[in-house]
Amino acid sequence: MNDVAAANPAAAPRGVRARDAASLILLRGDGRDLELLVGRRPMHVRFMPGVYVFPGGAVDVDDRYAWHVEVGVHTLPPRLVRCARAALRETWEEAGVLFGRRAGRPPVPRPTVPVAAAYAAAGAVAAVDRLRYVGRAITPARVFRRFNTRFFLGDGADVIGEPHASDELEDVRWHPIGREPLEPLRDVSQFMLARAIALRGGDLSPPPLFYTVGGTRRIGLCREAAMAVSPP
Repeated sequence: MNDVAAANPAAAPRGVRARDAASLILLRGDGRDLELLVGRRPMHVRFMPGVYVFPGGAVDVDDRYAWHVEVGVHTLPPRLVRCARAALRETWEEAGVLFGRRAGRPPVPRPTVPVAAAYAAAGAVAAVDRLRYVGRAITPARVFRRFNTRFFLGDGADVIGEPHASDELEDVRWHPIGREPLEPLRDVSQFMLARAIALRGGDLSPPPLFYTVGGTRRIGLCREAAMAVSPP
């Protein structure tokens, strides 16, 4: 689940802390053939029911530890590497697909986290160096669940497997956003999607920080991305 989280700690209610999270924006095609991999939050959930979201969710403790199937982690600073692992893991858990590339030599299965085992079973590696950092967003302090979310962009050519629904997302598929609007999509998701499309088209603007101060949406510069290296 990919919620966005707060950049104004002074305005936060006491005892509420934004949790690190990550989302993966997967795009394929161009122009009218542009497609986005998203799913819909079930209507029975308390948070954002019926809303289309990118695969993603909170960063877990296990996301701090390297996978034996990952490559290219040098392209991101440590905190973003943890977030990238979370985005890849959640995409597999929620949408059933892996992001990466086939390994020249299939990884040897090891006792490890389930997503890493899934990569090994598919003969693939998690290609962190194929991800591009889109930006960061923070949910307003008034929201009862608060996340500090980093968004990554991946190309559909690097997706392994066919998407399918899960307990957390319904209607998971490649949606033809080049031909028809995707509704409902929250404002933060719309903003990050537009940024991802621009980035994919060659825009080299610095990654933005989307946050709220006193009820007003603001866009700043995400300085934590300064060490990120763009993929070739």
